[in-house]
Amino acid sequence: MFVGRKKELAELKVACKESGVPVIVLYGREGLGKTTLAKEFAKERNCVYYLGRELSKEEQKRYFQAALKQVSALASKEVITEDKICFIVDEFDVMEKAYKDFFAELDEYVTDSPWAGRVMLLLVSSSVQWIENQMVDDMGAFAARIVQVMKLKEFTFLEMVNRFPGCTTEECITIYSILGGVPGYLDLWDPAESVRDNVVRLMLMPDGPLRKEAARFLKTSLRELPFYNTILSVLAEDEPKLNYLYNRTGFSRAKISVYIKNLIQIDVAEKYFSFEPKKKEYVMKGLYGISDRFLHFWYKFMFPNSSALEYEEAEQFYENHIENKLYGFVEQMYIRVCKEFLVLMDQYGKLPGKFKQPKSFYGKEGMIPIILQGSDEKLLVAFCKWSAEPMTGADFETLLKRTEQLGQEVDYYYLFSKEGFGSELSAAVSGMDNIELIDLESL
Repeated sequence: MFVGRKKELAELKVACKESGVPVIVLYGREGLGKTTLAKEFAKERNCVYYLGRELSKEEQKRYFQAALKQVSALASKEVITEDKICFIVDEFDVMEKAYKDFFAELDEYVTDSPWAGRVMLLLVSSSVQWIENQMVDDMGAFAARIVQVMKLKEFTFLEMVNRFPGCTTEECITIYSILGGVPGYLDLWDPAESVRDNVVRLMLMPDGPLRKEAARFLKTSLRELPFYNTILSVLAEDEPKLNYLYNRTGFSRAKISVYIKNLIQIDVAEKYFSFEPKKKEYVMKGLYGISDRFLHFWYKFMFPNSSALEYEEAEQFYENHIENKLYGFVEQMYIRVCKEFLVLMDQYGKLPGKFKQPKSFYGKEGMIPIILQGSDEKLLVAFCKWSAEPMTGADFETLLKRTEQLGQEVDYYYLFSKEGFGSELSAAVSGMDNIELIDLESL
């Protein structure tokens, strides 16, 4: 079943109508559903699909020439319409490795062929670093034919929820915390099983499909894996300061910067940019974390306990190293989901004004999970409580204390709580039009 990607599908349909032989580059890390999206797009038109493989130049060229002939045969017969023939070249970066003349020959072929107005090229790749750093140079003149470059990202929470219509909001947030929005991982999750049973089956059993996925994925994009393992294992401790990373690893700051930059480029790590308040002296800077949810989960629970993972039974490992700590881990994803909710509310005009993209405030005297600033400089602050207990007046007082670091008055408060709100807090804010209480099911 094709779920999500409506925006990307619409963009492909617009781009393919460009004149000549439009070339679209679709890329992103493995497992995001690039090929699935390409196939869905191709359903409405004639299509030739070619998968780049690790082959010698001569053999690659022989296979590829056969695909070119198929496209030309269709183009010679096809009546010119808006729905061009779609020629998909999957993992096209592989072609260039051994077949250095690939782009020059393809450019020459397209120029001399009957493709104009009848064919479009959809080039697909999982090599994020190559696309962003080398592709244009390696393509030469052929790069001028590109009409659009699309980077596929992980599913948003809303897109992910549509894949699990029978799950509760809490269950979906938990799944999202463990696997992120990678369709290839989400396809492995059985909603009929418990979280425990899924984690055991997918990651803890010796033959689990995701047991060796973290190392396999990183090896496809990075060298010097021991150093990246060290960086990621320390980042997973959720101490985001650069100084902590420096002291824990013993690496130079220059080396850390290089490794972090590479991890950010493949969407594994991120630098936190705090909301900038008027009292700038309260802001913490130089903060980093793991953005890939699956890798965060792996390096949080499995990697530091690798010996136990090999020695203990899978169910025993879950009880000893995951079960009692998972609840707190999920809170970070809850904040992200609340941010998505506020962005969606803003898009539909359901917030008290028009606001910029939400940020977190990383203050020296406490963090504020979500802050939105309006075009009129007004502030909307959100607090998110992922706990078995409802939010209380004391929790709200804690948030109010933290907002003193901002140096300006807060105009609106949005309070999110997994277990709802205590009667005292509900009564206190009743009738106040600048405070909204949002429980889990309202998301």
